[in-house]
Amino acid sequence: MLPKIIITSPYPEFAKKTMVICHQLSVKPTIIEAVLEDAVKAVLGVIKTEDVEVVVSRGATATALMNFTNIPVITAEADEFDVLKALLEAKKICKENIAFLGSFYLHSGHNFEDFEEILGTSIRQYTFKDFSELKTRIGDACKDGVKVLVTGSELAIELAEEMGIKGVIIKSSHRAIVQAIERANEVIRIRKIDRKYTQRLHTLMSNVKEAILILDEKEHIMFINDEARNILKIKKDVSIINRAIRDTDNVWFDKVYEDGSPCFDILKELDHTQVIINRVHVKTGKEYFGCVITLQELQRLQHLEQKTRKKLYQKGLIARFSFGDIIGKSDALLDAIEMAKKFGETNSTIVLYGESGTGKEMFAQSIHQVSPRRKGPFVAVNCAALPENLLESELFGYEEGAFTGAKKGGKAGLFELAHGGTIFLDEIGKIPLSLQGRLLRVLQEKEVMHLGGDKVIPINIRVIAATNVDLHEKVQKGEFRDDLYYRINVLRVNLPPLRERNGDLDLLFNYFVTYFNEIYGKQLSEIPSKLQLWIKSYHWPGNVRELSNFTERMAILSNGKSIDKSIVRKLIKINDKVISSSNGDFISVQHGTLEEMKRELVTKLEQKTGFNQTRLARELGISRNTLGKILSN
Repeated sequence: MLPKIIITSPYPEFAKKTMVICHQLSVKPTIIEAVLEDAVKAVLGVIKTEDVEVVVSRGATATALMNFTNIPVITAEADEFDVLKALLEAKKICKENIAFLGSFYLHSGHNFEDFEEILGTSIRQYTFKDFSELKTRIGDACKDGVKVLVTGSELAIELAEEMGIKGVIIKSSHRAIVQAIERANEVIRIRKIDRKYTQRLHTLMSNVKEAILILDEKEHIMFINDEARNILKIKKDVSIINRAIRDTDNVWFDKVYEDGSPCFDILKELDHTQVIINRVHVKTGKEYFGCVITLQELQRLQHLEQKTRKKLYQKGLIARFSFGDIIGKSDALLDAIEMAKKFGETNSTIVLYGESGTGKEMFAQSIHQVSPRRKGPFVAVNCAALPENLLESELFGYEEGAFTGAKKGGKAGLFELAHGGTIFLDEIGKIPLSLQGRLLRVLQEKEVMHLGGDKVIPINIRVIAATNVDLHEKVQKGEFRDDLYYRINVLRVNLPPLRERNGDLDLLFNYFVTYFNEIYGKQLSEIPSKLQLWIKSYHWPGNVRELSNFTERMAILSNGKSIDKSIVRKLIKINDKVISSSNGDFISVQHGTLEEMKRELVTKLEQKTGFNQTRLARELGISRNTLGKILSN
């Protein structure tokens, strides 16, 4: 259906001329031949039943329509030439006693002094606002002896002639009508654009889960979505649009609006509901246009946070441990915890130094939990567990087709997943030199580029690194970039090995016994004295992890409440045969001849390096030929 244009005609010739022009411009209007109140009544009648976009009218009729409808009204007023032409025709009828009758709102636009100078005669002026004044002013003209009346209304001509006054109508020129209709088309075009924009905005604000209330500069309500109605207990059938916020009956508006000043994250209670309120002013420079108020139920925000954290937990992107989970009371451990807590309150990079099994990842997660980023993701990656090519794609991500086997659509890297949170780079000393340059750039520029990509992706992360080797020593050997070392070595925490944590061994052992009793349904409580002495005398090179593994093995082999002597001997024998627990940094080998143990050790190292014999030979400090002989024996 085409947008509707209504044109009011003050005289028949105007209607005919307008129809011809509309046909030429491919416009199909509804023409109403009426003026003033009659025209307003007719236009309002059409508006009720049809989609009217714009009204074209003249004089007092146009002014009256502006007062009774919100639909745009375009005026097709006669210009100076049209008025002068009508006055000249009036002078031909009578050289004196000429009068002009026009709308009170529009007549001042004409320069009658120029008209009088051109015509060489004086011109009386009369104005009217509505039909009753029209009749009165024509009567006044009659009393003043006016012989010819120039006006723009056919009705006024008829009334004047009834009183014996000749009438000359001011006709709108072809150009004036064309311009009015062209302006009407432009208004329709602009209104269509505005309607699309408004509808998009309305749809957006109506469907967001945030409650929104918009006020104009006079504190009148312009928009309220369903979420805001629900929070403020306003029924859908209650109309409050265009009403002043202080004139509404809703008791909660005072708490929501207060004095209208800007505010952020203010907690208020509305009808036993905790609500977070934000108020933002809408203005350009010093010009104020009103404000936008947003409301969020605290309970819903908490539920959303729990849901988000659950999803992150399912993806493994959340810290599960805090400092309260770290067991121990030794001075060495408490000093490390205290330092880690202070460092955790910052956003600076932290390096955790400690032997394998000392709890570096537990410390990293605990630091994240006390940091300003605790609500963000926690992403952990073991830099020694992945081969070089896989580590690169996992850290930095890749584009589709970047390499054989790349996923369709590409994949986000771990740095991207950690955006807004913390990334934990475990065993950072094992990162290959070829990747250390890319890592340095990420840490310096806070941006990452996918493998096979050409766009940089900004990231906001905090880095916690961990190592069980001396990075400075690796720098001296040329195995670790010095610029990367100084970039990450900002804050340092040394984690004490278990053998230096006086008194913590018993605490941890008792904790693990209780824990594994519950896991395996045991009630182990009687620990033979011989085993207790061995536990205290053993140096635990694998630290807490080795103690945990030992206790789990002990619980499984126990008969429920106690441990047989044969089991004690077996437990001690197993541990004495193992050089150390295997966790990526230690290799377990069985006792045997020196050659057997050497071959088993080198074979396992070869597997660990991805069967890269060149790299393994370099790490062992031997030639490839020597390595080959060891493996072939």
